[in-house]
Amino acid sequence: MNDNASRVVLVLDAQQTAPQAQARRLASQGAHVVLAASDWARAVDAALRLQLEGLSAEALHLPARDADSLRLARAQILKRHGRLDLVIDEAGAVAA
Repeated sequence: MNDNASRVVLVLDAQQTAPQAQARRLASQGAHVVLAASDWARAVDAALRLQLEGLSAEALHLPARDADSLRLARAQILKRHGRLDLVIDEAGAVAA
């Protein structure tokens, strides 16, 4: 059984290559990935590329990495999906 199937995963710094690769890996294992970045256009581009591959992804504009912005991002994801299972940043995974 795949541990990532049906998970909702927030991927931070999605304007960068390494987080995008992590997002692709998780999405290919069945997770829905939310690609968050301060660069909205790059987050949208990354999400669209995954969607074109048939993977489940969306973009989220995260203008700052402060506590208030992260709380707002979490609230938006919970409202939209009802859950947030995992947060990925460049340092690694953090349980939501």
